[in-house]
Amino acid sequence: MPPTFRSRFALTLAIAVLMGATTLLWVTPGMTALALWLLALAQLAVMRGAWPVMCLLAAGTLGLLTPGILSYLLPEAWVATSTWQLLAEQVLPGATIETLRAPLLTTVALQLNALALMLHLRARLGAPLLMGAAALLTSLQAMKSALHPELTPLLHYATAWPGLLIHMALLTAHVIYVYPYWRGKRYLSTALWLALGLVGLSLLLWQRLHVEAERTLYKQAETRVQSVTTQLNREITGHLDAMRRFARIWELQSEPPSYRQWAHQARGYQRDFNYLINIAFITPDSGIRQVYPATPANLSLLGLRLFDVQPAGRSALEPALRGVREGSTEIIELLQGERGMIYYLPVMNAQQAHIGATAMAVSFPLLAKSLFEQLPDKEGLMQWHADGQVLAQHGDASRPGPWTYHHRVQLGDRALTLSDQPRRDHLLSQLPRLPTISLVLGLTFAYLVYLVIYSFKRLGYQHRAMQQNNTSLQQEIRTRSQLQREIEWLASHDELTGIPNRRHFLDHVSMHRSKRPLSLALFDIDHFKRVNDQLGHLVGDDYLSRMALMGEALMEQHGGIFARYGGEEFVALMPGLDMEAARTLADTLRLQIIHACLPHADGEPITLSAGVVSVTDPQPFDMTRMMQTADKALYRAKREGRNQVATGSVDD
Repeated sequence: MPPTFRSRFALTLAIAVLMGATTLLWVTPGMTALALWLLALAQLAVMRGAWPVMCLLAAGTLGLLTPGILSYLLPEAWVATSTWQLLAEQVLPGATIETLRAPLLTTVALQLNALALMLHLRARLGAPLLMGAAALLTSLQAMKSALHPELTPLLHYATAWPGLLIHMALLTAHVIYVYPYWRGKRYLSTALWLALGLVGLSLLLWQRLHVEAERTLYKQAETRVQSVTTQLNREITGHLDAMRRFARIWELQSEPPSYRQWAHQARGYQRDFNYLINIAFITPDSGIRQVYPATPANLSLLGLRLFDVQPAGRSALEPALRGVREGSTEIIELLQGERGMIYYLPVMNAQQAHIGATAMAVSFPLLAKSLFEQLPDKEGLMQWHADGQVLAQHGDASRPGPWTYHHRVQLGDRALTLSDQPRRDHLLSQLPRLPTISLVLGLTFAYLVYLVIYSFKRLGYQHRAMQQNNTSLQQEIRTRSQLQREIEWLASHDELTGIPNRRHFLDHVSMHRSKRPLSLALFDIDHFKRVNDQLGHLVGDDYLSRMALMGEALMEQHGGIFARYGGEEFVALMPGLDMEAARTLADTLRLQIIHACLPHADGEPITLSAGVVSVTDPQPFDMTRMMQTADKALYRAKREGRNQVATGSVDD
């Protein structure tokens, strides 16, 4: 291409780029369009020899993009995402952080382009490398599917196609203009291609770290709804078990419960599960005979027949009244005026005759309040819905992120859904800065390598930089290895007591399922709530830790495992011990606790109740049933006075 034609073509292309950037700025105003427009003017200033104007425009572009690159780079602890958002709103009311910064790769590419223009023809200072790196970054933005093959990206890293085409045309115009000055340079080719290779590797590394960081954040963000789902499942299991125990209480007497008896028994259950707005006794003709608590709304229901006033629950109530099975209603409008669900459980007397049913009404607003009240509003919007109808919600729905999580929860006979959509600001605050830092460091490293190859005088400086990078990388590897070991330990151990947790215990059970005899003991510290209330949680934690150490030492002596099951409950698995031996071992631990000098506030020693169960049949056993049997035995030990060991049989 003749020199004159090349210069004219480059000038024509630069003018076309300026017109395209002007159109883009008019149609879709934003930081990217403004930076392209300034760079197009700077390119024309270079071609016309207006160096001061070019430097001013290029420096203005760098200054315009600097806050954006800092927001990608600075750790959250230094400048929080909320601070950047507040700054954006002060600059432009209603704007977001994304409004006042270009996408990540676009920001870096435009800054490299501006630097290259300021260096102009100086190959020894790295101008060819800066232009080549800007071209690679711009090309990478076109490969969106390769950058995020599975996950909807959180971080905006690529600009739209019109901006990409305009930027590529701008880079092409500059290369055509400066090619005659760079051609024939002795060390340019080797230094340039090697350094561009390093830039390519840096981009590959950034892509991998960036995708992994967003995938990890995606999983971490899901833990919020997972924890609420787990809590909800625990609540459902807890109040269902409590309701069944409540219904079985009346098997000890021959007559239907009086109001005084009913209120006495129901008071504790309603206190533990405050979303049970009504615990009622239903006669065989569906009449409401007893209610608790005695609120005006509940008292107004006495004497009503549920078949008449609440036909929606008849299909669940009838089997319970006949003693066939327990059941639950659909999501209905409760007689108290709230949305909720009612559980019905058969009630039998001492002669095993069906005398009615227990009805327990669950208020969805109260249940949702107990689940959501600990969740920070700013993290996102949590919703509880069924069949497209929102039953309850909590949090801030402004500026939602790209990810939504859905978890199904079985509530009675109904499958409900918990959904969580974290806010973009919250997700951005949790996103690691390491990928972006690695990209900037990689580009910087490539630039230094280019300068070293081009000028041997800077070899010593480059060697020290490489050593520092290597030391930092090794430290990062050591830190990550240590963190991995800690995570693996925490996954299988209770953080407070240091003994195995429920997950590790269940894994241990799987290893000994074929061992016979096989015994299991469930322990519970008597009146432990009094310790926390009267002596404080620190003392309670100390008591738990000391009991855990005693139980672990005792069980390990007999080839067993001792684990924390939850709260003040512990569980032990004793392979090779029959019922009598297991009971003796559990009683030994009970006595050790008494003599361990762990007093209540009144000086009385801490005591322990236990339920022991054992299997000798070589056939496979149901671990859930075994745990339930041990729990019943534990409940019997507590009911009969505590500070004792009760046994149970899985065959009962």
